[in-house]
Amino acid sequence: MDSKTLRSCGNLPLGLVCTPLGSLSSLCCTAATSMKMGGTSNSNEMMKNDERATTTTTTSTQWNGREQGDIYADNTINTLTSNDIDYIIPPSFGKDIIHCSGDEEEEEDDPECIPVIRGPKRSIVVNVDDHQHPKQRSSTTNTTATKTTRTITPPRCNRCNAYLNPYCTPSTSTFTSNSSSSSSTFTNTFQGLIYKPTQSYNCNMCGTQSSIVITNEEYISSNIFENTSLSYGTVEYEVGDEYCVRKNGFVENVFLYGLEYYKDDLVEGCSREDMDNNGIMVKDVKIGIFAFCQDMLIFPYVKRKEGHNVGSGGEQDDEDDEELAVAIVSDVTEDPFCPLPLNVWSYNVGQGLKSKEWHRFCRVLDSFTELMEQLVGNTSAQSDKWKRNCGGAALAALSDALQNSGGRGTLITTRRPNYGVGALRDRQAVSNYGIGSVSEQKLFTPLQHLVQRNNDAVGIVKDKPAGLFYKKLGEDCARNRVCLDIVVTSSSVSVPPTDPKQLQKNPNMREFLDVATLGELCRVTCGYFKWLRVGNECGVAVNGGSDSFTGEQLREELKRSALSYSGSDVVFKLRCSSGVQVKSYSPTLPVGTLIGDGIVDSAELELSSMNPGTSIAVILEHKVGGVVDTIRGSSGRKGIDMPMVFFQSAVLYTTKTGQRRVRVSTIGLPTSKVPADVFRSADLGAVSTIFTREAISDVERDGGSLRLARENVFNKCVSILANYRSHTTARSSPSGQLILPESLQLLPLFCLSLRKSRILRHSLPKPDGLSSAKPFPTADERAYHIFYGRMVSPYMSLQCVHPHLFQVSDMRTRDGDWITPPVLQEYKFIEENVIAASMKPVCQLPRTMNPSIACLDESGMYLLDDRFSFYLFIGKDVPEEKWRDLLSVSPQSGALGGTGYAGARCSIPIGGLSLADTNSGHKLRSVIHQLRILNSPNSTLGLTARNTYAPLILVFVGRGSVFEEEMDSLLVDDPDSHEKSYVDFLCNVHRSVREKSEET
Repeated sequence: MDSKTLRSCGNLPLGLVCTPLGSLSSLCCTAATSMKMGGTSNSNEMMKNDERATTTTTTSTQWNGREQGDIYADNTINTLTSNDIDYIIPPSFGKDIIHCSGDEEEEEDDPECIPVIRGPKRSIVVNVDDHQHPKQRSSTTNTTATKTTRTITPPRCNRCNAYLNPYCTPSTSTFTSNSSSSSSTFTNTFQGLIYKPTQSYNCNMCGTQSSIVITNEEYISSNIFENTSLSYGTVEYEVGDEYCVRKNGFVENVFLYGLEYYKDDLVEGCSREDMDNNGIMVKDVKIGIFAFCQDMLIFPYVKRKEGHNVGSGGEQDDEDDEELAVAIVSDVTEDPFCPLPLNVWSYNVGQGLKSKEWHRFCRVLDSFTELMEQLVGNTSAQSDKWKRNCGGAALAALSDALQNSGGRGTLITTRRPNYGVGALRDRQAVSNYGIGSVSEQKLFTPLQHLVQRNNDAVGIVKDKPAGLFYKKLGEDCARNRVCLDIVVTSSSVSVPPTDPKQLQKNPNMREFLDVATLGELCRVTCGYFKWLRVGNECGVAVNGGSDSFTGEQLREELKRSALSYSGSDVVFKLRCSSGVQVKSYSPTLPVGTLIGDGIVDSAELELSSMNPGTSIAVILEHKVGGVVDTIRGSSGRKGIDMPMVFFQSAVLYTTKTGQRRVRVSTIGLPTSKVPADVFRSADLGAVSTIFTREAISDVERDGGSLRLARENVFNKCVSILANYRSHTTARSSPSGQLILPESLQLLPLFCLSLRKSRILRHSLPKPDGLSSAKPFPTADERAYHIFYGRMVSPYMSLQCVHPHLFQVSDMRTRDGDWITPPVLQEYKFIEENVIAASMKPVCQLPRTMNPSIACLDESGMYLLDDRFSFYLFIGKDVPEEKWRDLLSVSPQSGALGGTGYAGARCSIPIGGLSLADTNSGHKLRSVIHQLRILNSPNSTLGLTARNTYAPLILVFVGRGSVFEEEMDSLLVDDPDSHEKSYVDFLCNVHRSVREKSEET
């Protein structure tokens, strides 16, 4: 569209949402990266002929809860168990590695199976010392090694640096002069011309003729680019060291864990079984573990005993020659550091379960608890030392240990850091909540931002050292490509032990964690903030009753970070064809670090890490002069009168196996000057994603507020609908009828749900007479959802604010059963791999209902999914034998027969709960499994289908459940104290649309 057409669409965003390392997971096509525009939704896979090239798909990216549950409900097919669906990959995948020599290649771990372009094998000499910690390097000799590489130089435009892609046309002069260079021919996928391989191509991004030149005769004779770059919308190139932007070399595959030790309550989750899963997936992966407690850091490691020499083989002859030792850092208030070289206390567990490195690591794990008891066991449990948490020093030690190698560090803690460097004070204790209050705004604003904006303001001075510490720590980690995750294992009902008066007044008060400040550190370093908000007292352990519920969540979160397909040392760049340019990223502060001002060219985005769930959104704008047809040739293009606009994303990253790659994705979209065409092709997923991220920008910017963000959401919705009525055929409709674009039918529902979400909703203290005197959401809860809102994807944007509600009582016969879809009819344009991916088993989901209290029956049971948690709602009139058929209570836990958390008598099963080993329990387990992986074609992509591992929360209505009020707030179709119901909201929108239309 041109600028005039864009203005006719109101506030419909002109934007692009990219998921560079994943997407198209629902189809698992060969071209696997999608870019969703606010105006259209297209697959990156290049159309195979003119008829496909001129077809625009308008499938919404929103996942429908009934999509997999109802579409195959009437098919009579075999029932499968959950074990049959975990690791299903279409059989046609796994052989998409393209290289010149024709040699067979090892299997790749990319779950999307992108075609990888490689050159011939050759050996190079590398300096091993360049990849070691300064403390490990030899001062006298340099160690070298021979490395086999298959790098290739990608063909690029010599003017705009765009990569060769299917929309590039052959240069006429080169075609004539080189027509006899090869006997092979191929079909140009865009123009339908048959021609022989050429050495130069015209760039479709800038329109320069003969600007992409291929001079390597081996590449031309092998047709390597003909079969890949000119045939697929998404390809990867394996590149060399010249593409490494990190000064210390490639990022190594290192995972370090810092665990808080609390007396009689060691953080659970790092068992030997879990580390088995971490180590066996990748050849060279190092794992290290240390503890922090009170006012010190403790690094356990295995060393050789005094007087024992190294055996002839270079290793110890016997494990008895080794002993366990510790290094302690007691200075956590000035400049904490890692006291040992990384190779001393980390272990290459990727060498196998029988290797000595693995046994050394297991020895550290097995002796961990006993060792900590010996070091700190004599400290009284009532000692003030146990109230200290030196988590800031532990984060600094993780950064110091990984500064040369790069990698991922994970801090596992129960509280916010409150001692030593990076100590965070309880700002919530001195703040008052109110409508639009300044104190509330500051609570969910990171200290890094407050210190920068108000360096000398009153109230900021006390927080200045912590703000500067975390700001510098984030910058250092981002520069060294160190990714920091923070996992907080505190319960949702974690009561500060230091203030019994506050506990008596507010029995359900949560301890302040300062999620905003810690989450900002994770954002800058491309890590994740994981908040395990549920404990045994309120949860259901899905995988058996022997483990604690928090332990289950922790294990799953650690597996996600260690096992998911990911890239490190990432640089993202988006190029646009002539007439369009990148205006900004959305939100204003995206995940990672922006490089460049974006004035001359679009800014690059540097990230420490990226996985298939990473989503990047950009706002576009028109250049002066409008869109230019950069590929119109003398032959023209069939059926296309308007110029096309092209977008190309390039992601430079390092795989877990140490290969440096560039993933290039190119998409071409037709333009239009008809506003109705723009509305018709609008993608709700992309629109809602950009709306959410821009709302977060309205909150976070200097002078922003929740009220401003809520108003802007409403005004944008009204502007889009008013312009739709004014500039399309809807203007002839009766004025008393609200007309919605076909592709944006759910836009008003999304806008209302976003205003009611924990990102933007009002937060007021409850009257003292209620069971809870805490505000909802708290500052920590709001900051937590803002953190994940800034990285929301088109597939999750609607459900993150509008939950799905399923009826799990009185399920239909097939609900919860694994079924296989019927065989697809082989249409002309459906590829075999698409058909194979569509044949994966799915679980039929129960009936969905509107999230409203009117849809809940006190004698029914329901499952509410808000993408962060599963709430199992059990009505107060449900017979005990009915819910016991669904839930199982372990003998040791019994039932809570005393006073509940709200002070009322109740009989709620607590402790080691699990889903019952009954037909109903198995069905619910299958439903939850399906919802967790969404429609991902394999388990690897299922790990990143959601940003967090959604726990199962038990809600007994009227029986003292502390989560009952939280679930009630998620029934967004109902009115609350500040927002209307959906029906009333539509009436308000309709009235505003009419007023705006009359003004114009």
